Amino acid sequence: MMPPVLDPDVIESLRQLTPPGEPDVLNEVLQLFLEDVPGRIARLRSAWQDGNAVEVQRAAHSLKGSAGNIGATDLLSVCRLLDDHGKSGDLSNLAPLVTSLETEYAKVAAEIKSLIK
Repeated sequence: MMPPVLDPDVIESLRQLTPPGEPDVLNEVLQLFLEDVPGRIARLRSAWQDGNAVEVQRAAHSLKGSAGNIGATDLLSVCRLLDDHGKSGDLSNLAPLVTSLETEYAKVAAEIKSLIK
């Protein structure tokens, strides 16, 4: 069986943050993720194409935080690797990771769209 795209425990804990009668915190967090992340991925991709390791690391680091917040474990793993590459300044062989980042984001986005009411 495939592991879940989003960690059910993280999703459940976000769900529990909503006070009765208030807007759904989970929906807000997931919506923000969908609005925010594509731009960060685009920034990372262009930084990588420009050979800017500092900017790759910065973008990967912020993506890592976003992925962690919603329990997107596979996306988080890819972001970690990109973050490490950025830190080391080694941007060679990054193409598969950047592709992987986009693939994982697409899976997460699809999963989020099925969760958002």
